[in-house]
Amino acid sequence: MILTGAIAGGLLLAPPAHAEPSYHDTKILSTTINNGRPIVMGTSGLVEVPVRTEIYDDSGGVVRISARLRTIGGGYFFVFLEGTPGYEMNCVTATATTQICTGTAMVRQYHVDNASAGRPVHLSIHGYALDGGRYDNLISAAADSVPLLKQTWLATANATPEPVRKNGTLTVSGQLTQPNWNHLTADGSTYVVVGYPSQPVQLQFKKAGATSYSTVKTVTAGSDGTLKTTVKATTSGTWRWSFAGSSTSVGSTSGADSVTLYKVSKLTVNAAPEPVVKGGKLTVTGRLTRATTDAASTFAGYAKQPVKLQFRKSGSSTYTTVKTVYTDAKGYLKTTTTSKAAGYWRFSYAGNATVASVSAAGDHVALKK
Repeated sequence: MILTGAIAGGLLLAPPAHAEPSYHDTKILSTTINNGRPIVMGTSGLVEVPVRTEIYDDSGGVVRISARLRTIGGGYFFVFLEGTPGYEMNCVTATATTQICTGTAMVRQYHVDNASAGRPVHLSIHGYALDGGRYDNLISAAADSVPLLKQTWLATANATPEPVRKNGTLTVSGQLTQPNWNHLTADGSTYVVVGYPSQPVQLQFKKAGATSYSTVKTVTAGSDGTLKTTVKATTSGTWRWSFAGSSTSVGSTSGADSVTLYKVSKLTVNAAPEPVVKGGKLTVTGRLTRATTDAASTFAGYAKQPVKLQFRKSGSSTYTTVKTVYTDAKGYLKTTTTSKAAGYWRFSYAGNATVASVSAAGDHVALKK
């Protein structure tokens, strides 16, 4: 292996030469940075970026090389590479005129700034060829560059209310954030996290039992990155946010929030006889059923449920509870009461953790004259 290196700060020591070094035909043939993937940095930490490049020179390659990654077009991103200790890249002979050189850029938070976000990162090298010719500021091809991007985060989706009635309105909220590479926290250890405004974020839903999400709508993040929208709840499942990324930031996906649909319930009532004498006995019957699926296409009797018998006097707008009746094994209701005035009788079910509340339409019973 031919080790090729530079002293700290990129100061190169020229190899012995019989004549004054001159520029020759050294060039970069190809370069792979970070395995062709974007370089992504959040608020802190270390990102190790592998670099591989093929270098041509008619003398067989290079003997001294200083190498760094840098952005082109703006920003201050600039990181020297590291090979084996004391060297920036390690080079091995590939052919009579080429070498393969490898190294690693250790990217830390203090290397990045907002102006660098989204910029293409290139390899830049300078040094001496085997024949003593000097080469300066050779830049890898634009096609071989990768972008420097900010990490983003999406807060776990929060969908309310939970559970929700079928076809009811569900409010889903969240927030999209990113690091501000120009501002550190008070202790200087990390960059601050700020809202990422005006970005399109997809609200996605996965039906209970399904394996994949589908996009329901796209919501634009507010001035502080907040997300909020309403949707119609048609079935149980999980909700999440998904951000595809931008020219300066990578995409991200939020944690999911599972929302169960209340089972639809139905309630009937019938009061007899009609009309009834004042003070006479009135028999009230009905049935409570609940949907067997979210589709609410089939219903079954709901057993052992407390249901209120309520009465609203003619001319009044308020129902009052007369008694509580429990459904039988098939959801049927039957009770008797005393008729004291003309008005409307109904059953009302408060619902529970899985079944929606429901009230029957009032059954009007007149008094015999």
